[in-house]
Amino acid sequence: MFSGCDKESLGVSSIISYPAVKVLGDQFMTVAAGSTYIDAGCLATEGTTDITSTAVTTGTVDTNTPGVYIITYSAQNVNGTASKSRYVGVIDATASAMDISGRYRRNAGALGYATITKTSYPGMYINNNPGGVDLNPAPPTVAPAPIPIYMFHWTATKIGAPAQSSSVGTFACTNGVYDSVNLLYKWVCVNSGYGTALRTFIKQ
Repeated sequence: MFSGCDKESLGVSSIISYPAVKVLGDQFMTVAAGSTYIDAGCLATEGTTDITSTAVTTGTVDTNTPGVYIITYSAQNVNGTASKSRYVGVIDATASAMDISGRYRRNAGALGYATITKTSYPGMYINNNPGGVDLNPAPPTVAPAPIPIYMFHWTATKIGAPAQSSSVGTFACTNGVYDSVNLLYKWVCVNSGYGTALRTFIKQ
């Protein structure tokens, strides 16, 4: 006869605790160029234990240089590593005073529409269709779901979307240019489902 016992009967816990990281404050935000940035930090836990003091923060924000900066918080224990990032846009006065929200149509390819919506932060928007795919194709084609991402407008002519999680994996938009005279923007989508062509969107 063989008999077995579980780990708990031997006084050994079978619960494995992995680290978890939570960004304190807003994960996506902007600050004015020339201002002072104070990072809100993170909360790191291992089960119910606070291990924030062991968390490592990487990245800095240069408020004298407009652009998008990424601050990453990481925590580690014997079972693994966890990390979360904060995205901080440094916005100059000109871009802060502008409003580029609205409906834009891609001028080539699927000719899909993208809607850019303002957030409470100057220079930060949500773009529901960064690749400009057709969200309303004729039947029997199945309509794709929108892919909302955060985008930043940090100078009069510079826009972009830092690499971030989306429903189709990591998504970013680079080489972004905004043209306030012709009311259009251009950028390259960085995602495994998209090519490398520069995409142009014209305001409707």
